[in-house]
Amino acid sequence: MRKQILLIILVIAITVISPIQSKALTCVEVKEPAIDYYDVAIFGTIVKVKTDIEQKGFTGPKEWKKYVLVDVEKSWKKEADSQLIFEADYASSDNFEQGKKYVLYLDEKDGAYYSSSPCTPDILVNSSSDYEQLGKGLEPVNQVNLSYKMLFMNDKDIDLGITIVIIAILFIIIWRWIRVKSLKKST
Repeated sequence: MRKQILLIILVIAITVISPIQSKALTCVEVKEPAIDYYDVAIFGTIVKVKTDIEQKGFTGPKEWKKYVLVDVEKSWKKEADSQLIFEADYASSDNFEQGKKYVLYLDEKDGAYYSSSPCTPDILVNSSSDYEQLGKGLEPVNQVNLSYKMLFMNDKDIDLGITIVIIAILFIIIWRWIRVKSLKKST
């Protein structure tokens, strides 16, 4: 009985001292029109969603980011090129389906677009009435092809593989050099 009481006290003490913390996401309701809260709104088709690893230096911390390539048909508040890549919030980017049309509300920083949160009121478009409230919209001015940029995005950590290959090559070169020297000494 005494061991059980001590065990219960220990469990309670551990839970009180180091509680498991969880963070909940709450979205603030955006009043209409939603476009007033964002730098640009675009209507287009999702071409590709891809994960990329960004790392500062060879041993710096790694950050996984999701990027979305969109064929832009219309934009509001700013002119957009015919294709656009934006950094999606990691939590909400799984909601984007390739080949589907969306109205996306994006922010811009240093010439790069990004979706600011999973609470962004992005809309899967079924008909033109889903975005008529935004107005006429602007057609893309510049015809660009950004799909090649998505080719270089990689969610695999290749630093370790490259390091192992370099060490293996150096090991083979040194081993052969030592072997050739030892064969020359013996003759």
